[in-house]
Formats: sequence, structure tokens, C-alpha cells
Amino acid sequence: MGVRVPPLARSAIGPSRVGGNGLKADVQIERVVVETVSPVRKRLQVEVPASEVQGELDSTYANVGREARIRGFRQGRVPRAVLERMFGDQVRREVLTRLVEHSFHHAIEAERLDVVGAPEIDADTLTPGESLKYSATVDIRPTIDVGDTSGIEVARPTYEVTDADVDQALESMREGVAQLRPIEDRFVVEAGDIVAVNVGTQLEGGEPQRREGALVEAGSGSFPLALEGQLVGQTKGAHVTMDVPYPADYGNAALAGKTVRFDVEIVDLKRKELPPLDDDFARDHGRAESLAELRARVRTDLEAQAFARADAAVQDAVLEQLIARHGFDVPPSLVDRRCDALLSAFDVRIPDGPDGAQLLDRLRTDVRPRAERDVRVDLLLDAIAAVRGVTIDDTALDTEIDTLARRQQQAPERIRTFYERPEARHALRNRLGRERTLALVLSEAKVTPQPVRKDVARAE
Repeated sequence: MGVRVPPLARSAIGPSRVGGNGLKADVQIERVVVETVSPVRKRLQVEVPASEVQGELDSTYANVGREARIRGFRQGRVPRAVLERMFGDQVRREVLTRLVEHSFHHAIEAERLDVVGAPEIDADTLTPGESLKYSATVDIRPTIDVGDTSGIEVARPTYEVTDADVDQALESMREGVAQLRPIEDRFVVEAGDIVAVNVGTQLEGGEPQRREGALVEAGSGSFPLALEGQLVGQTKGAHVTMDVPYPADYGNAALAGKTVRFDVEIVDLKRKELPPLDDDFARDHGRAESLAELRARVRTDLEAQAFARADAAVQDAVLEQLIARHGFDVPPSLVDRRCDALLSAFDVRIPDGPDGAQLLDRLRTDVRPRAERDVRVDLLLDAIAAVRGVTIDDTALDTEIDTLARRQQQAPERIRTFYERPEARHALRNRLGRERTLALVLSEAKVTPQPVRKDVARAE
């Protein structure tokens, strides 16, 4: 096998860019051999007969000849040898791609393979008068034997929202609108001061970087590791240089297991001034007429958050039991795709070069367990939906689209236009079907309240 053909998709089938009208849909296949690589992975060895190859080459050259404008020849009268010399490589690439696309889809339909993801195609070079041989490695949807989904018992955590939770939420609101005032009566940094610093950092083996005017709360534990703790007791204008080792399990994969040199210049000292917690604060920052009303509103919000957290905990517990009852392999391509989606949602920016490639590999490794679980849940809920007869008709789909459009305060028509795309409607139909299936299983589960003491405000 010699030529790597780009991954194919059904939407890729189309007319030739060199003038053809596209390969006929009933392309003949001489031979298809299916090899099982794993329960969710197959390799197809496909052979397209020489007559199909030659016929498509002839048809494409005929189309090119009718359209080609070549000096010294009348349009439509260009000899085949001239066309082959001038356009041969392009024609062979186009014909190879179209033959592979059409024969591949014909093969998977003939073999009744439920393919997920794009195939990996490895094809021989295209030779006139000879058959085309290629392999296509594909992931397929696993066969899931849906067992008993009844008898599930889970605990529903119930969180008590306390006055302390409300106080902490209000304090966070005050912190959010705090004013910074210069400290003019001293030069020594104390815990709680807001310190303006110029920071130079250099990751071992990396280029130095510098940030001017960064604000750090001394002694708060909010800056990398305990660096801000080193600021307490320093004076305005001082320089502090230190090497900070990060543990191997540090949350930021780019820093985990590495040492960073910090060169800190203390530029200025400020203190936070928090507004009084009174009726004026409630009106100015809490959209309430009084502090009592604001407290009541905050409590209601925290209770709603606690209820939502309890719902999520129940759903997660039910899914864990469903997963435990159903063992099956997960197609790797779906997991890879979900990894990419998660990293995209996290808005991770990857630098160019070898360091960026290594970072991307580490991030993929970090999110892969979550991605695999997400895919496993989707596949399992799809299988349960098929067994239980859960479907989403067009009326339910259009109703959901209308709901999404109403929530879009700006340009709701953009939402409706987006869901006119077949692939977008298909994805939404799948999501709604899985939600309805999970709701069905939840309705049959035994859910027992379980009081849990938890600081809801801090958790949220």
C-alpha cells in the first residue's frame, strides 16, 4: 500500500474538480474482505475491477478534453496523449479519490457495517488497465446487549443552605466590587495587601516572559503555590527571585513536574476597601430594595443551586450503575473526537513547536478518561433508547429549536437557521433522545434522600 488518501465522509462525495460529473453511484466492486481488528474496529480490503478504473479514467479525460483550452489545439480536439501529459497526475488523484469514496460507501452498505468516525484509507497508486486495491480501517458502533435497567437504587444528596452560606455569598459579592486604595502610611507588605508587581518568569528550558503590573493579594494563596506568601514582610521597591518547583500532579499540565524561576519587583501597595453591607449595597449591587430582600434572594439562589447539584448527583449515580451493568468496547475515533471537543470547550491555546505538541499530548491524556466515559454513556443511552422505543419526532425537535431560539435574545433566527442543517438537527435529535431515555430510567429508579452537610456557597 502506498498512497494515503484523506479521511472520507459521505458529504465529500461530489463532482470532479477537473471537469467530471462525478462517478456513477453503482460502481462495481470485485472483492471485499472484512477483517476484525477488535470488537469495534474492522479493516476492509477492497478491490475495484480494472474495467471500472479504466472507464472512469476515460470518462474524466473526455470531460477534460471538452473543456481544456490549450494553445495549438482546437477546443475538444486535444489528443489524449497531450491531456495525459498535462493533466495526468491531477486526473489520477481525482479518479482515485472518487473511486475510493464511492466503493467504500458501497462496501460498508453491502457488509452492513455501522461505521462511526472517518475511515483510515491506504490505497495503491492508480494504474490504467489495472484494478484498484486499498484498505479501509474503520471504527464501528459496538453491539450492546441491553440488560435490565430496573432496580437501580441511588441516594439523592440534600444540602442544607445555612446562614453562613448566605454570608459567604454576600461577602463574595462585596469582594467583587471592592475598591483599591493606595497605601501611603507604610512600605512593608502585610497579609491581605494587594501588591502590584512586575513579574519575570522562566520555565525550565523555555523562553523568559514578563508581565507588568500584575496584582497579587499577599498571603492569600491565590498566586502560584506559595509565592505570594514570600511577599509578606518585603518592602516596596524590593526584588525577590526564587525557583518554584511544581508537583507532578499539578493541575496545569504545562507546569506539572517543572520548575519556574520568578523574578518579582514590588512596585506598589494597595488595600481593598469593601462597601458596607447595607440597603444601599443591596440596591446598587444586588438588584434588591433592601439587605433583607437580598439575603432572601441569595438564599433562594443557593437552594436552587443545591437542588441542581442533587439532580446532577442522582443522574451521575444512575449512569454509573448503568455502565457497571453493561460492558462493551468504545470506538477509539469517537473518544479522540470527544477529546478534541473538550479541549475546544476549555479554550486551550497550544503554542507552536515541539513543546506545544508535547503539551497537547499531555492534555489529551488528561481528558481522555472523561471523554471515554462521555462516549460510553452516549452509546449506552442510544442502545437503551432503541430497545425501549424512545424516539424524537419532528414536532418535538421543532419545539426544542423554538425554545432555544427564544432564549437567544439577539438574532434568534440565527439559531433556527443553524438547525436547518441536517447534521445539526441530527445531533439535537440524538441529545434529546438521550435525555428522554435517561429520564425514563430515572423514573424507574428508587431514589432515597441523603442529607449531606456541605458548604454550597463555596462549592458553587
